Amino acid sequence: MNLLLFLAVVAIAAGNAAAFTYSLWGPSFSLYWNDFLDAHLYRPAVKAGDRTMANCLKVSDFYSARLTTYFLGDSDSSAGGPTTDLSKYDEYCDRVPGTGKVIFSVTLMEKDVRSQSVALAFYRSDAKGGLELLTSVPSKPHPAGFVTLESSVDHKGKFLLELAFGEGKGEEDKIAMPISVGQ
Repeated sequence: MNLLLFLAVVAIAAGNAAAFTYSLWGPSFSLYWNDFLDAHLYRPAVKAGDRTMANCLKVSDFYSARLTTYFLGDSDSSAGGPTTDLSKYDEYCDRVPGTGKVIFSVTLMEKDVRSQSVALAFYRSDAKGGLELLTSVPSKPHPAGFVTLESSVDHKGKFLLELAFGEGKGEEDKIAMPISVGQ
């Protein structure tokens, strides 16, 4: 009986300590847990308020953009054919569950940027950290605020989507978006 009473007192004390110190450890634990779930469950974004959609916002010192990745996995029914029907594609951010067709749609968040030249490039990362260009969209103004790039991803691994504003010479003029495929 004394052991049970002691364990109850210890549990209550630990619960109180955790509750009073939540502001110190809670937000980082919550972020870690959500990132873990996003990485391992590959939940498609359902609506704009989802945490998955919030993760899609990418920023640099001067610019911000929202990435939406449309993914159609490899199968006999998805081989070839037009990619204009997005109803068959699942929607993701920077984590794609497997190989297949991907369409990256980047929304330029600042209206004044839409009159500037913007380029988009998709790279594959090799084991040594080098980048191999797979496909790109040349630098030009996008008055509608959307930059779209289509590619096929035939290997699992790390990729990089890079958005370059203006001449894109400095790091402050670029937004690097790491893309993870099948990991």
